[in-house]
Amino acid sequence: MHAEEIDNLLQSETRAFRYLVRFCWKNHQRFCPRCRHRKTYKLRDQRRRCARCGYTFHDFSGRWINNGGLACRQWLQIITFFAMDYTVLAMSRELNLAYNTVYKAVTTLRCAIAANANDARTFFSMQQRVFSASRGRMVPSHQDKATTPVPIFGIREHADQATATLLPGIFPKTAFNFHHDPGLQIGQLGKIFFTSPYQEYDALLFCTHVPPPCPINPTMNLGKPASVKGSFVRFALEHTRRCKGLSPERFPLYIKELEFRFNNRTRVLLPLIAELACGFVPNLE
Repeated sequence: MHAEEIDNLLQSETRAFRYLVRFCWKNHQRFCPRCRHRKTYKLRDQRRRCARCGYTFHDFSGRWINNGGLACRQWLQIITFFAMDYTVLAMSRELNLAYNTVYKAVTTLRCAIAANANDARTFFSMQQRVFSASRGRMVPSHQDKATTPVPIFGIREHADQATATLLPGIFPKTAFNFHHDPGLQIGQLGKIFFTSPYQEYDALLFCTHVPPPCPINPTMNLGKPASVKGSFVRFALEHTRRCKGLSPERFPLYIKELEFRFNNRTRVLLPLIAELACGFVPNLE
């Protein structure tokens, strides 16, 4: 989309609503989000009621974009800046919104992206310590994050596409122990660690604030591209350089976002992200 088209959509709440709602209903055919029945009755304030189950809903009920209480114009502004790879802090300043408000919206977009990945069910089941997606809502977890092991991503690349898969049963301590094997090299960028190829994976990638049990003497340097195998790993590490306060809890969602950006790097991201944001929240429990 051209800048003029985006500016035109952001001129009013009505235009932003019309743009977003087109991603919600195929051929403008509305149905009940709960029972999928197509016969509904119009109510006030653009709401509808299902003729079968009596559920009252609006166009964004049960969808990712319904999280956060933002207006359509605000959502479209955030999606636009997100597509342009703005940081949360930069977005909050540009839009004059509270940092926490923008962060919650960006987290919602990242969840929508992760929910569309091939490994969505596995990913969300392993992330229940942070949040869960169920019944049309993204629900924060009340589990003790400090006592839950940090997972590790296995990175694979093929035909200019990358997959970042959370590996069950492998944690930072395991990877640090792998380092003692003569064939595995490990590198570090702040709290982020990455390795040379391991089994069928081009690299392992993880984030932890817990130091290694013993000095690991990293053997790979981001400043030397030849030492980091795989363009996605380099892509991810370069992006994480500008992320302040990236925690192990936030890292998995951030990597799924980068997987999406890497695999769609030749496409216009705004409509892709808008379509995902307007999708129904799947039940991934």
